[in-house]
Formats: sequence, C-alpha cells, structure tokens
Amino acid sequence: MKNLLFIILALLSLAGAGASAVYLTGILAPGLIFFCGFLFGVFLMNIKVNVKNDKINSYKRELEKESIASSENSSRVKVLESKIEVLEKALETALKSNG
Repeated sequence: MKNLLFIILALLSLAGAGASAVYLTGILAPGLIFFCGFLFGVFLMNIKVNVKNDKINSYKRELEKESIASSENSSRVKVLESKIEVLEKALETALKSNG
C-alpha cells in the first residue's frame, strides 16, 4: 500500500513536469521540471530502499530461525549425551553388583 502511494505521487510529479514543460515558459518551467524530477527520484529511491529493507529483514528472520534450530539441536545432543552417561553408570553398577 505504501509503495502504491509512492508510485502514484511519482506519476503525479512526472505529470506536473510534463504540464510545466508544455504550458509554462520562462524561468519557472525549468525549475518546476527540476523539482518534479527530484521528487520522482526521491520517491523511486524510497521504493527501492523499502524493497531492500524488506529483503534484509526477511534474511534476518531466516538467520534467527536457523540459529534457534541449531541451538535446539545442540541442546538435544547434550540431553542425549547426559542420558548415555547415566545409562553407562547404571550398567557399571549393575555389572559390579552381579559380578
């Protein structure tokens, strides 16, 4: 929605530049054309920056998900290692009591 608003404003600035080139003469026309072109450039760059920021934010979320998954896997490994240690100790005590 935000990008659509910027596109509409940019098109309006281009229309203003075209209208000024046709209907205005003298020193006012070049200034108005420059101003409309400047606005169009600002709006265009704003759209590009918003797209880049969206991509960066989605990449950050993806990295956070991967980080959470890797820490979850490492905690699972630690739990399994501790269970193995407990089973080894239980086996040793069982062998000592039977032996």
